[in-house]
Amino acid sequence: MIFLFSYGLTALVLLGFVVSYMRDKRRIRVGMLLTFGLLLLAFSLMISVIRIADDNSAVRYAAAFGALGAVVLLPLLVVGTGAGLIYNARILWRKEGLKPKNLLTLGLGLLIFVFLGLMITSPLWTTDGKLALPIAVVSTITAYLGFVFLCYLVSSVLYNWVRPRVPRDYIVVLGAGLKGDKVTPLLAGRLNRGIAFYKKQEALPYVPPKFVVSGGKGSDEMISEAAAMRNYLLEQGIPDEWIIMEDQSVNTLQNMKFSKKIMDEESGKGQYTCVFATNNFHLFRAGVYARQAGLQADGIGSKTAFYYLPNAFIREYIAILTMYRRWHLFFIATIVLMYAAAAGLFWWVEHTVDV
Repeated sequence: MIFLFSYGLTALVLLGFVVSYMRDKRRIRVGMLLTFGLLLLAFSLMISVIRIADDNSAVRYAAAFGALGAVVLLPLLVVGTGAGLIYNARILWRKEGLKPKNLLTLGLGLLIFVFLGLMITSPLWTTDGKLALPIAVVSTITAYLGFVFLCYLVSSVLYNWVRPRVPRDYIVVLGAGLKGDKVTPLLAGRLNRGIAFYKKQEALPYVPPKFVVSGGKGSDEMISEAAAMRNYLLEQGIPDEWIIMEDQSVNTLQNMKFSKKIMDEESGKGQYTCVFATNNFHLFRAGVYARQAGLQADGIGSKTAFYYLPNAFIREYIAILTMYRRWHLFFIATIVLMYAAAAGLFWWVEHTVDV
């Protein structure tokens, strides 16, 4: 009965993933359904192996060896991840400078080792039972946040696999900060990705898409990001009449809203097609903002230096958590309340029996 139920539930969850992916790839539930479906599939296969192992000693020994390997490798994987994050922080500082936004990999790496230390020494701290509940609550919340991070990564990878096809009427290039009055290498990568799409469409041949360069002027910037991007495109041979500037936005959501307003006014609402260009690590969150702005567009992502990706993905994950903070706070509060209710029930049963 459990065997059939597990496979049936797995099929249902994976079907939900396919439907959600086909309807809108820009939702984190797509990654959640696929991740949960794969975990259920692994559980179902484990049940199948256990059933076969009852009648086959070779399979039983192989399964036991595999389980032992997982028990040994999992802690090594966690330790390796923590050490890798700390090492990555060192590389990031050397190449990008010691800035607060570059401390995320170091912070997560140290938290992993603190959490491991807490788990290893927990028997020493919980002998009298006083800290057992707080440790259980922290562990469960950590597991929840880890699951959400995994789902976000899956969603991001899936969305990076999307390849918008030509022709398109517009390419929206999202701003990313300047160095003086020049684009940074990060922003140049976005522009170059847009130029490659432009040239691909022009060569087929189609009428090439217009560029909408989107980004306002920060308090520490000499000119607007849109103006700097326009200058870069002109240097790369893009005609001036094929460049539209949106120079009022200060964040990604405004990039999408203000660019949509410009395209609506020029071509008519719903009468055009477009893509947006950004870095691969930012692609999924930008797609979420495009959906929130009512912009029917998928993204094209520029490659990013590998050493930069861990810190960037952590930053994007924090932004996703903030974006859906009400839901996450609700689930975290539910976890705390469930443990509190369980503790209260055990206390009541214990004192009732004593009486």
